[in-house]
Order: sequence, then structure tokens, then C-alpha cells
Amino acid sequence: MENTFSQLELAPYLQTALQKMNITAPTEIQKDAIPKILQGESVIGRSKTGSGKTLAYLLPLLTKLDENNKELQAMILAPTHELAMQIYRVLEELTTDTNINIDVFIGSANIKRQLEKLKKQKPQVIVGTPGRIHELAQQKKLKVHQSKMVVVDEADRMLGEKETRQAFIELSKRFDKGTNYMFFSATISNDLKDDIETLIRSSVTFISSDEKIETEKVDHLFIKCEERERIDIARRLIHSLKIKRGIVFVNHLDKVVETTEKLRYKGIKAAALSSDNDKQQRAKVMQQIQNGEIEIVVASDLAARGLDVDDVSHIINVHPPVDAQAYVHRAGRTGRMGKTGEVITLVTHKQMFIIDKFEKHLKIKISEKQLAFGKLR
Repeated sequence: MENTFSQLELAPYLQTALQKMNITAPTEIQKDAIPKILQGESVIGRSKTGSGKTLAYLLPLLTKLDENNKELQAMILAPTHELAMQIYRVLEELTTDTNINIDVFIGSANIKRQLEKLKKQKPQVIVGTPGRIHELAQQKKLKVHQSKMVVVDEADRMLGEKETRQAFIELSKRFDKGTNYMFFSATISNDLKDDIETLIRSSVTFISSDEKIETEKVDHLFIKCEERERIDIARRLIHSLKIKRGIVFVNHLDKVVETTEKLRYKGIKAAALSSDNDKQQRAKVMQQIQNGEIEIVVASDLAARGLDVDDVSHIINVHPPVDAQAYVHRAGRTGRMGKTGEVITLVTHKQMFIIDKFEKHLKIKISEKQLAFGKLR
């Protein structure tokens, strides 16, 4: 398999952009997906968080783009406005030295301003939330039928939530029969492949590289505890490990607020991220963790979708994830881009079977530790 981008037949300007970004070798998902997308196949790509999915679709998409054709050629849909903005920033970095027109359309932004922008310049590539893009298409301000490449990021979430699913269905009615589709996520079940093929009335190639967890860089640990001790042990861990950027996962919505309040009471700078948060609240929490105003984000699995924070050193699972797939999703938030990380899962005696299950399924070693005298032993 190719170990350098030069063997992947990308547009020359992208090779230069990747060098500037200090990205030298393609990841597994990039090696698998890029050639297939360049050949015009529609794909579903499943790969863990932090494994380079964004570049796996952006690089072939931009390579196939005709810079001289000023029509809309490609569209990237994301379920949340933060994720759309993250993708847009990567797109900006890749196209700096080109004349490619790109734009971003998210529901939380002022639609009048977006319409003004569209009058001045027509984009060749757009990123956005499906609701807003559909709204602009209905107003005939975006000619989405011209787009021959369509990416759906966090595809399981987008197609699993009623509102975004409906917006995607409405948009897909406007797409051409020969549209090149790319669906990506860290957790796509095999059932979703059937759903996607029904929706787009076409077959797709399934690419998966998510069963491998980054083992050299990330330590997987567990601590046995009593049910009532969970939050207190999480607090003690944060203090003893001097965590400056970490994510604490809980399984229930009501535990998000309770855990955050108890951590704050003990002097830890923590903020809650739950599906109850609106877009502004989510954006504020993301900003706070990035600029160091807070040390800990307390999140539920659903709320953590699209949570892309650099340099997370620790993941603490106050409750073990519901399955191995969810463990991969949580663990993928640390040990990114070659950095080290630790994932610590708290389990009761009755839950020990879960650790065995994860070890077998994911082929990793999860070591037992104890917290004694303020140290992890």
C-alpha cells in the first residue's frame, strides 16, 4: 500500500499544502478511500475519530474539481455547525494557493448575510448543515443540482436524527443520478449501508478501518469501584493526574449536570456538554476547552459527536460505554496525531465482563489500576 501521498495521484497543489501542514504519510482510511473516490465510486468510510477522515474525502474531492468550471461542483454536509466550521477550516488550508471559491452555510449564521455573499460570488465547493443548504436551495440561491460530489460527514448521526435526515432526503431529490456520494463516520453499522443505498438508489462501497485502536500511544486502564463512588473517583483522578485537558464521559443525560456540578464544587474547572445545549452553548464550551479556560468537558456520547479538541490527554469513562464501537469513539478523542493519551474506565465488580468483552473485541489490553494515596498504582 502507498506510504506517501505522492503515490495517490492527488492534485500537485495538495501535495504542497499537506507538506505545509506537516502531514507526510496517509492513514489507513486515506489509503483505502482516496483511490476509490478518485475512480468515481460512491463510498461509506468507517474509521475512528482522529484517523484522518476529513482528508480522506477532501483530498480526492479537490483533485477531481475543475478549477476553471465556476459552477457548484461539490457539497459537504455536516450535522452540527461546529463540525461544518472545522471542515471549512481544513478546506481553507488546503486551497490557500488556488483560485477555488469555497463557502460555508450554517443554520446559526445570518441568512441575509449569506444571501449577500452568494450575490457577489458563486462557490465551487460548499460546506454546511443540511437544513440551511436546503433552505438556500429552495430559495433558488444555491443550484445544488450542479454538484456532482456530495459528502455526508457523521453520516450515522445525520441520518439517525429526524430533522437532518429529512433535509438530506429533500436535497438528494435534487441531485443527479450520477452523483458521487461519500458517507463518513466513526460508527457506521452494516445496517446503515442498506439504508443509504435505499436513500440514494445506488450501490456504495463499504470501507472500514476502525477495528484497530491506536495501542502504542494510548494506555487503556480500568479501576474497580462501588456505584456510589464513581464521580468521586473521577474527581480524585483529575486532581492526582493534574489533567489540564480531559473529557469525562457519562451514560445518562441527568448525570452530565450532576457530575459537572460535583467537579466544580471541588474546584475543578469543568463544563457540561449535553444534547440539551444549544449551538451557542456548545460553541462556548468548545472555545473554553481550546483556550484553557476549563480543564474538563463532561459529555454524553451523543453530545460528543463532532467534538474535536486537540491535545486531550485523558478520557475518563465514569460509566463504561454501551459497546465496543462506543469505546472506540470515546478513546479516539485522545492520542491523536501521534500524541500519547490515557483512557480510564470505572467499573463495578458486576461490570468486569465488559472489560473482558472490549479486550477481546478490540484486541487491546485494558490494565487494572488502583487509586491510592493520590497516585494511580
